[in-house]
Amino acid sequence: MRFEVSERINTRTNTLAVMNGLEVQLRKIAKVTRNGDVITARAIEASFGSINRYDKTMFTVQPMETGLLCLADVTYRPSVAFWIFFVLGLFAYGLLFWIPIIFYLFQKKTVRSGIKDVFARIKNEFEMQGAIVDSGIEGLERLAGLKERGMLSDAEFESKKRELLAWRGAQPSKF
Repeated sequence: MRFEVSERINTRTNTLAVMNGLEVQLRKIAKVTRNGDVITARAIEASFGSINRYDKTMFTVQPMETGLLCLADVTYRPSVAFWIFFVLGLFAYGLLFWIPIIFYLFQKKTVRSGIKDVFARIKNEFEMQGAIVDSGIEGLERLAGLKERGMLSDAEFESKKRELLAWRGAQPSKF
């Protein structure tokens, strides 16, 4: 079985930076390898129940007009352990075969949820970072415009500029 999970990120950050962030987040929940612009993750959110499944996910980041698209192409199928438990369940009272099926279906939700959580963290990191940079630049441009029109004195301009840069966590510098 295959399924996809995707997330659009409205950012001006380059693809490589988002790929690096994605790799860092995925290493927290899976076995990860990277080959160029494709990240491969196996055993996402592994637990006891995950012995019933085999999952392999290919992650890519594609540029879009308004940002980036993070895409996860998931291959999800029963493992050898699933089939062993399934066959044993058939022979043991005829009803125990449901146990590996329930674990298998539950684990699919776990994989999808793990991917969505990673995408949400990446989206929060890079959209907020872009918004802060944009608001800082836009704020400085507005202050400069007010100063040019004579609505702010030099001292007021410097004070507001320091406040804006301090809010962004940047060091004030002379223009």
